[in-house]
Amino acid sequence: MLRSITSGLVLAFAGSRANVSRTILSCAGIVVGIGALITVVTAGHVGERYAVAYSEANWGVAATYAVSLPSVEDTGALKEDLLRAGGQAVSLDFRTESDIRMRQGDREIAEVGFTVAEPGLEDIRRMNLTQGRWFTEGDTESLAPVLVVTDTLADRLESSDGFEGLQIGSRTWQDVRVVGVVEATAMDGMTGEGGTAYLLNAPASQEIAFPEGTEGAAGMGGGLEYSVRVPSEGADPEAFKERLIGSAWRWAPDADPNAVHVYRMDDAEQIGEVLGYLSLGLLGIAAITLTTGLLGVLNVGLVTVRERRRELAVYRALGADRLSMFVVVVAEAVVVALVAGVIALALCYGGAGAAHLLLADLLPDGVVVTVPVSGVLVGLGSAAGVGLLAGVIPAWRALRTSVVAGLRD
Repeated sequence: MLRSITSGLVLAFAGSRANVSRTILSCAGIVVGIGALITVVTAGHVGERYAVAYSEANWGVAATYAVSLPSVEDTGALKEDLLRAGGQAVSLDFRTESDIRMRQGDREIAEVGFTVAEPGLEDIRRMNLTQGRWFTEGDTESLAPVLVVTDTLADRLESSDGFEGLQIGSRTWQDVRVVGVVEATAMDGMTGEGGTAYLLNAPASQEIAFPEGTEGAAGMGGGLEYSVRVPSEGADPEAFKERLIGSAWRWAPDADPNAVHVYRMDDAEQIGEVLGYLSLGLLGIAAITLTTGLLGVLNVGLVTVRERRRELAVYRALGADRLSMFVVVVAEAVVVALVAGVIALALCYGGAGAAHLLLADLLPDGVVVTVPVSGVLVGLGSAAGVGLLAGVIPAWRALRTSVVAGLRD
């Protein structure tokens, strides 16, 4: 049996090389089908990476809760209880509505939004830094307020000397230190049209961030706002809220449980659902295209068997058994399909590279347009499968051909 299969494979490769024009015609249809399939897998992969990166930059990684509290007396105890309730990372994410102003030299910078944040926010949201760094715990000991600004705001400032002369204040002006610049997101557009300044929550910035104290904080949600990253499996905001308010006496003895709001911020579940439906639609289109290519290879295979009746009959007359003949026809179809798959894969790699060069400035950090490993496996696997399916019927027909009738042709 092994000898029959080996001899059949040798004859199949010989037949493919001897009939180059027929091989090219067989490849044409399958290249389009496999190329479409690889393109669909690549588009789905890039789309998923883009959607995840966009969601993580705006709302947080899976899973992130937004916790809004109307009145907090002890923020340290609150952070401890947020972690005890199931949080893996906690950070103040407070979009203040206090009248904080910014100026550089004698020029006031208008329409700047301020978000009071902490070092842990980097573990919750994707911070795409373009310059410098994010806050560290050591920055909390700084004698001057520490900022990270968005690139939208940085473009409005004089940054050649490290943002020299930059000041902020609500009652009096204070010199500030800028340690980094991050890419602006859709969420930043909600705080200020002229860009966002992330203000580190530290002793040096308390009077600016909370002029009335944390008990009277007035943010977009009506009070203090925290971002909390929790395990993505089994995320339940209501259960988290119940655990949190059970110890409210530690950080807000007079807190109203109905005024504490916990809801999920990230879009991981919705993104997965939308991408699932989109992938099904694109795979359906690719399957139709691939079926068309399969029919083309099948048609060429049937014509080839008819044209090679005499050749196959000679092989049979010289002692080739039925298994060898079956392998010859099927293997030739598989070889042709695999060649088409390799060509399609090469074209898709080239197309992906060109697309990345065109879209590089529009893509989030870490998102690359390239053919994933799954695309390579699906493409070549589908090519082999199509070749196998397209070769079975011609091979079965070749076995039914009489040796005597074939030698008479």
